[in-house]
Amino acid sequence: MQELEIPYTYCNGRLTVEVRLQYPSDIFLVDSLNFRKYKAGENFKFYGGHYDYSPVYIRIIGYGPRYLIVRGKGKYQYRFL
Repeated sequence: MQELEIPYTYCNGRLTVEVRLQYPSDIFLVDSLNFRKYKAGENFKFYGGHYDYSPVYIRIIGYGPRYLIVRGKGKYQYRFL
C-alpha cells in the first residue's frame, strides 16, 4: 500500500491554511512531534477538528514544520497563506 503524501510547510511566526472540502472531514494541523505521534497511532495534539463546511481556515502562531492531515472521503484542495 502506498502512503499518501502529507502536505507540509514551515511556519515562521504565523500561518493560515485554507482547506476546501467535498465532504465532511477531520482536519489536523500538527508540528513534527505530533505528526510522528499521529503516524505511530498515539494520542496527539493538533489545531483543527471535524468540519462539515467549506472552506475551512485554520490560523496558528508558532515556528517550525507544520503538517496538514485531512481524513475523510473525497478530494480536497488546500493552500498555505
